[in-house]
Amino acid sequence: MLKLSHCIGICFLSLFTPPFPCAHAEQADAPTVAITDPKFSEFCDALQKQVKEDSPDYGAAVLCVLEATDADERAIDKWMRAAAKQGNAAAERWLVTMELAEVPKDRLLAPEIRTAYQRLAKIADKGYVPAMLDATVCLRRGIGTQQDEAAANKKLMEACRGGNFLARAQWLVDTGRMNFISCTAKPEVASEIKRGNHIVMFRLSTLTSVPREKVEWLKKAAESGSADAYFALSAINSAQKPKESRVLLEEAVRLHNTDAFYVMGMGLLDTEAKTPSLREAGIESNPKRGILLLKAAAALGHLRAAHTLGRAYYKGLAGLPEDKQRAYAYFNDPKLRHAAVMVASRAHMLLRGEGVKQDTAEGIKLLTDAAEVGSPQAALMLAREYFTGEYVKADARQATQLLSDAAVAGVPAAYVFLAYVYAKGGENLSSDAAQSRAYLRLAAMDMGDKAKQLYDDLMINGWISEL
Repeated sequence: MLKLSHCIGICFLSLFTPPFPCAHAEQADAPTVAITDPKFSEFCDALQKQVKEDSPDYGAAVLCVLEATDADERAIDKWMRAAAKQGNAAAERWLVTMELAEVPKDRLLAPEIRTAYQRLAKIADKGYVPAMLDATVCLRRGIGTQQDEAAANKKLMEACRGGNFLARAQWLVDTGRMNFISCTAKPEVASEIKRGNHIVMFRLSTLTSVPREKVEWLKKAAESGSADAYFALSAINSAQKPKESRVLLEEAVRLHNTDAFYVMGMGLLDTEAKTPSLREAGIESNPKRGILLLKAAAALGHLRAAHTLGRAYYKGLAGLPEDKQRAYAYFNDPKLRHAAVMVASRAHMLLRGEGVKQDTAEGIKLLTDAAEVGSPQAALMLAREYFTGEYVKADARQATQLLSDAAVAGVPAAYVFLAYVYAKGGENLSSDAAQSRAYLRLAAMDMGDKAKQLYDDLMINGWISEL
């Protein structure tokens, strides 16, 4: 799979894709439904402002939809389609990026990918800088078009002509002019700093290993309007200065930083004050607003927000109804679906036919492929299937190999499961009490008393697969 993202830490095509691929695939050629909500004009104004400012920030538009529809994340795609039908470049880019978020290597030049790239190129040709930068990625990697480094460089230079902060920062990184903190002495970098390019300043904060220097660059970036810098400063102050941290966090939310959406959203959901520092900072419980912010973060590509919401819909938590189909849609988000935690969650549901048609072969394949490339979570889940034989032919010895891989990868709980497997024995493996005790001791070195608690639970209740 090829993801479209830039090295300065700002994802373009992979960042702004709505999280409902199944519905999108079915609706690709469907007529656009007219939006009658009075807030639709406000939504279109937000998108138009985005285009005018050459901004990739969909935060205002996404929040507008969620606030108008009682936080119905499924409405985002409908509103974007309606706006795109009216010729809005930002809305069209949102839709195109869904199709180009993840492309298998054997489909880089497939007809539908070529068509998606052509749509993107048309937006880029109109001068919308974020689309121009997306096209640059496609040209560099041969996604939907022939790979052409010279054309990519030309497109990037075109994007830089208007002095766009994002494009200029990308050019500095791509040309190797801003890869070390010492690069501040270079005239082209110094020029961007003087212009107030907060993206460059934030990048510099990540290049220094000196804490004081890092904070200085973050403050400069924040003063110039960097949402990322406000969030980073909030995180630095969270323990010692919670009230100051809250002010910084609120500013990051106002500027649509997705990490800030997630942190504030989780804080507002904390109805039992499990995080006292949030209360010290003056953040009171507001579950409805918390869910809305989490949904905004997920729509904008935040992995933890998307997975949190997927689990909430799966189990009916945080005031959300139990809805397996919506849970699966989150886990199958095209821009996040290859993250290990999403693969594991999707496999769990495919094996059981929850929220999606049951496909045990695909579920096992997902886990096997992920385990082979080093996902300890997938290895643990696959080990469970081999041990129980519920969805694959039982082979306890194969389970121990997978658990050993997970343990080596740094998951101490894998030693507890090894202790359990050796205590019970299974297909192709005899029980071995001494080996079981040895693994439990290894687990206790990292987990303490929790190792024995988990082991006892396994012995009483068996190895239950949970999402």
